[in-house]
Formats: sequence, structure tokens, C-alpha cells
Amino acid sequence: MPATPETAPAANRGRPLPREGGWGKGRPVSLRLRLSLLLGVLNLGFLLVLLALLLGNQRASIAEEITAAHRVTVQLLGTAAQTSGLTGPAPLVMETFLRRLGRVRANEIRLYDSRGELRYVSPPSHYKQSRQAPEPFARLMTPQLEATGFDLPGARLLIVPDASRAVLDAWDDLTSLVLLWLGFFVVLQVSLLLFLRHLLRPAETLLVGLDQLAHGRFATRLAESPVSEWRELTSGFNRVAAALERGQAEQRQLVLTTEALAANREVTRFIEAGIEAERKRLARELHDELGQSVTAIRLIATSLARHAGAGAEIAAGAGKINEVAASLYDGVQRIVRELRPAVLERSDLAAALEEIAREWRQQHPDIALTLATRGDCSHLGEALTLAAFRVVQEALTNVLKHAAARRVDIELCRETGTLGVCVRDDGRGQAAPAGMRRGLAGMRERAALLGGTLAAGAAAEGGFCVTLNLPLNEKETPSS
Repeated sequence: MPATPETAPAANRGRPLPREGGWGKGRPVSLRLRLSLLLGVLNLGFLLVLLALLLGNQRASIAEEITAAHRVTVQLLGTAAQTSGLTGPAPLVMETFLRRLGRVRANEIRLYDSRGELRYVSPPSHYKQSRQAPEPFARLMTPQLEATGFDLPGARLLIVPDASRAVLDAWDDLTSLVLLWLGFFVVLQVSLLLFLRHLLRPAETLLVGLDQLAHGRFATRLAESPVSEWRELTSGFNRVAAALERGQAEQRQLVLTTEALAANREVTRFIEAGIEAERKRLARELHDELGQSVTAIRLIATSLARHAGAGAEIAAGAGKINEVAASLYDGVQRIVRELRPAVLERSDLAAALEEIAREWRQQHPDIALTLATRGDCSHLGEALTLAAFRVVQEALTNVLKHAAARRVDIELCRETGTLGVCVRDDGRGQAAPAGMRRGLAGMRERAALLGGTLAAGAAAEGGFCVTLNLPLNEKETPSS
């Protein structure tokens, strides 16, 4: 299902993301704000450079304009001053001329009499009247030009350069430019924010999707973006989500399989326990009932043979009955041992294996057998003791049937938390035949029921090797 910011859990909405080198230790700065600030700084820098160039050009232009206007004014009034005394008193003639002349651009004209009193000053300019540029700006832009004076008979004419109107024009131009830039900057920033919001919307959706993945909602899918870069990211996200969903399904199936296997092992362990209990009962019944009956038959046959007198046929029949009964008794004892090894009833695993080794040496003197024991192998628990004993029995049976060996080594080792049994021969070491494979499968199942492992195969130095490892529950199998 496509993930959108609106579908995100309320508790996860607005959660701050890990910061990668943000500004300061406070709240992380968003990418949109970073780009807006960067563009603002670049625009401000451009404006400052533009203002510096503009102010430099305007300052030069004002200086040139004021200088030219002052030069023309000086030439004009200089000519007027030379002729002012020809038609009458110079101060009166010049004052009359100046009042008729009025305001001269970019200059202030003052006329002083012989006593130094001001007789005339140029009227103020009507252009942008009563307005002045700010004092710092005026000081920056006003050219440093000196006033020019003329001495007349009985008067003094002073021409002072006045750049205030030109400076005010420059200030107005500068103000208009800054206002225009501010309007452009606001429009640009708003447009940029709207564009970035639209452009980065897939990133917000991606963050929501990642948050849902972090909460285990692997069915989350993102809609494709028209932008190729975002499309690649969303496609990658969808592939990862699909892989995680498949992995989750496989994990669930694995859990179900493991639970079923554990249940099967528990049932199998219960069945094995029942089988062992039934074996024990059958062994006891055979030993008690059939063993006693066979013993009674032997006693009766012996008694008949002793009291038969001259009846040779009866004596012979009684002897035959005795032999058959003895053979039957031996068979019963063998079955009893296979059903439930009597040695395990009276001794621990190490002693039981010692007894097996003694019987082996008596019955198979041509095949050497050694038994090595390390660690305390007593008090292992009935299940572990019986499993290890059965594995050794099965391995020795396989040696007799398939190995053609001359030597067999049995190692029994108890270490921290583990019981190990190894049966190694120097026989053929070939792949196990079908009958032996069934026996190995039974041994592996017996080991798996107890949480252990069984490995069987050709040994590197030759022959065949069966290795059993069983975990020990130290609480249930304390050392003596």
C-alpha cells in the first residue's frame, strides 16, 4: 500500500531524524531551509556587489556632474563680475543680476558686501524640496570640491558647489533598487519553498515508509515518482520491502517448522520413553516368568534322568530336554540384555562400556578393542546414559558386519556441558551400506531427541568414525 505522511502513526509523525553535521546542537535544519538560506545568502551577496558597483559609478557621476556645473557657473559669474562695475555700483548690479538669474543647478551663490554681511544667497531648489539624503550616505557620495570666490569692488561673490540634489537622486535610485530586489527576493523565496516542498515530498513519503519498515510493516510500498532520481529510490525501497516481507514470511514458516519439529521431537521422546519402559517391563517379565519356567523344565528333566533307572530312552530324552531348555534360557537372557542392558541397572556408563569391552575381547579376540575415559561419566541421567550406550552398541555391531577391521577404539569424554563418544575402527572406511545407513539414521534421531549431534563417515587416517555429542544439563546431571 502506498505510504503517505497522512498514513503514518500519530506517535511517529514529526519524529526528528538523526542529524548529520547540522548547525549547532539544537533542532536539525531541514533541507528546504538550508537551500533557502543558501539562495538568500547568494542573493544578498549579489546585491551587495551590485550596490558597491552602483555606488562607485554614481559617486563618480555625481563628482563629474557637480564639477562641470560648478565650472560653468564660475565662468558665467566670472564674466558677469568683470562687467558688473561698468553700469553702476558693483554690489547692487551683481545682486540685481543674481536675483534675476535665480537658482543655478548644483551651486549655491552668495554675495557679501564690504562689511562681510550677506547681501544675497541662492533660493532653495524646488526639486524634491524639503528632502535630504541620510547624512552617512550624503557624506559618502558628496564630492570634496572647494568653493570659488570673486572679489568685486565693495563686495565678494562666493560660489559653493551643492551636490545635495544629485545625492538625493542617487539615494532614491538606490532605495528603488533595494525595494525591487526585496520584492524579487520574496517572490523567489516563496517560489523556491513551494518548488522544494513539491520536489521533496517523495522524501517525506520515503521517511514514513522507512519508519513503517522499522515497525515491522514490510507490506509497505511507495508510489513511483515522476522524477527519475526519486523513482530509482522508491523502486529500491520497494525491492527492499519486498525482500524483507519474503524474509519475514520465511522466518514465520521457519518458526512454524521449528515448533512442529520441537513438538515432533517431544512426541518422539515420549514414545521412546514409553518404548524403553516397555522394554524394561518385557525384560523383567521374560527374566522372571520365562526364566523361572525354563529353570523348572531343566530341573524336571534332570530329575527324570536321575530316576529313569534302566530306561535309556527316557534318560536320553530328558537330557535332550535339558539341552533345549539351557539353550532357551541363554536365548532369553540375550533378549533380556538387548531389551534392557542389565549392566546399566547396577553401574554408570563408563562401567557399562568396560563390561561391553570385556565381553567383546572374549567373543572377538581377533579384533583389538580399547576404551579410554576422560572426566566423570557418572550421574549423567538415564536418557543420556542409555543413548550413549545404544550408540556404542550399534557402532560395534556395524564394525562386525561391515568394517572388516582389526582394531576398534572407543573414547568417552565429559567436558563442561558436553558428553562426547567416539567409536573409530581401522576397517574399509567406505560409504555405509543400506543396512548401516538405517542404523546411523536411528542413532542420529536418538541424538537429536536429546539436542545433540551425531557425525559418521570415513576418517582422515583411514577406517570409519562415529562421533556423538550430547549437551549436558548440569542441574539434572550433577557430578558425584
